[in-house]
Amino acid sequence: MIKLIIFDLDNTLFDTYEQLGMHVLDQMIEKMKSAGLTDEQEKVLREKYVTTGFRTVANMLKLSDELKAIGKSTYENMDLSKITPFDDVKLIKRFSQKKILVTSGTERVQNEKIRILGIAPLFDEIIVDLEGSGNSRMKIFMKLTGAYEVRPKEVLVIGDNAEAEIIAGNNLGMITVQIFRRHFLKGKADYYVKDLHEVKKILDEMS
Repeated sequence: MIKLIIFDLDNTLFDTYEQLGMHVLDQMIEKMKSAGLTDEQEKVLREKYVTTGFRTVANMLKLSDELKAIGKSTYENMDLSKITPFDDVKLIKRFSQKKILVTSGTERVQNEKIRILGIAPLFDEIIVDLEGSGNSRMKIFMKLTGAYEVRPKEVLVIGDNAEAEIIAGNNLGMITVQIFRRHFLKGKADYYVKDLHEVKKILDEMS
């Protein structure tokens, strides 16, 4: 029986790609190209940014401190005012399990997203993963199992990122659900869904 559900935020509970990602990325790249960003670096940024995050891609590309500063500034100052959650997010209130939101990024930005989306009351706890890697997710998930006194098989992890929350959940023996709001890299998960209605069916079958 599932006792604890861990949710991702970006591209899981709201459409980061459509509402923020590409517009912010275009602004970021325009500023960075004038400071020396190469065409090859731009190509990788465009391929990886939305699903991986700027910080991870910047380290992968070994960008200069100047380029990193431009990217960080653009990200931290993006307009969040018009973001809205997916329609099915309201279903979360019908999930009887303990619910934790674990999201990666800058703490101020992620908390502002959550405030504007109005979803904080849906969760028992909200955690911002400042590192945003599979390893940091594992550490957070491990702490949660202890804090809520649950076994890994009693935890359901829901997210879009095959290389962060999904791999972390798998490595710990948790039940993983990869959600495809749009076409992203398919990872190894226990379940694949298109929306939270399908997650509700999975939970009902497990109860």
